[in-house]
Amino acid sequence: MSRFLLLFKQQMIHNSKLMLFSSVGFCGVVYIILVFAQLSRDLEPLDTEVFLNSLLIFFIIFGILYTGHSFPAFRNKENTITYLTLPASVFEKFLFEFINRILVMLIALPLLFWLTFNLEGYTFELFNGLGFNPVGISDFIAMDNPMDEIPPWALEMLVSASFLIFVLPFTGAAMFSKHPLVKTLFSIAIIIAFYVTFIYIIVEPLGLYQYDINESELMLFPDNETSGFILLTFLAIITNLLMLAVAFMKIKEKEV
Repeated sequence: MSRFLLLFKQQMIHNSKLMLFSSVGFCGVVYIILVFAQLSRDLEPLDTEVFLNSLLIFFIIFGILYTGHSFPAFRNKENTITYLTLPASVFEKFLFEFINRILVMLIALPLLFWLTFNLEGYTFELFNGLGFNPVGISDFIAMDNPMDEIPPWALEMLVSASFLIFVLPFTGAAMFSKHPLVKTLFSIAIIIAFYVTFIYIIVEPLGLYQYDINESELMLFPDNETSGFILLTFLAIITNLLMLAVAFMKIKEKEV
């Protein structure tokens, strides 16, 4: 633990300026877009609904950008050698990057967006005097919770799939040295296109749709909504663990 904390402290010191500039840049982009959004509403203050919709969009876009540039030391050979020779194990380096790029991001991005959203609202209130209701925890408590209508297995599937959105670019950053995010997105697009084409060939040219298949007799085939969500949740969890294992093995491979 002491060695891992030293690694954490060292990386935070070396990357403090980059993290500060990234945070300021994120807040600046969000602030400018929120300003244009309020101007398009005839200066009407932004409400909780706009906050939630904007948060979801910014969180996904900037979260993918941040996790897609994990392991920055792997971008050139000199930094890679320096990083791999640090007095820490492969697991400790992997754990630090996972905490910094995914877990911290899951907390920091919503917090920064919340601060920027309220700052933009207070700024406009000073000039137009239309009033602004800051977004807080009480606003979410007062709202109707749509999660109550979602089955538990469906909610777990959504959480696992959402986590996978950030795990995939994280793994791609460990695999590719140059332009990791672009190569990761390209690889995902190729894989999806391959499977879509494969399914289309089986269903259409080969005429699979003409066969009357009893789905209830197929092994591992869900026969109801709950079973479908359970299967998707299981697949998403396995994929997350597999992608993290691939990222870990790529770091270990580089060190060897």
